[in-house]
Amino acid sequence: MEPDPVRDESGELLAFKYYGYCNVSDKVRGEFQVVPMLTALFWEVEHTAIYKPSPILKGVARSLEMQQRTTEVLKALQAFEEEFESLVQHDRAG
Repeated sequence: MEPDPVRDESGELLAFKYYGYCNVSDKVRGEFQVVPMLTALFWEVEHTAIYKPSPILKGVARSLEMQQRTTEVLKALQAFEEEFESLVQHDRAG
């Protein structure tokens, strides 16, 4: 697999994309972006429950605890991706 880093305008790493071939067939190509998919699903839930909550959830959405947990989720997704990249690099080297 070949990593392809995705960076924002400031150069900060956002995600890695990987390219490679299936051993079964060189005719089928695909791309799996696990962390971007998880992040998108998280934002879909966050948008409904936190960003534009129903009136019953407004207090929850504004709480410092929820803001902290949202930050933790984003950091966990980034840590997952960094660990994955580290393991891929380690497997290549050894």
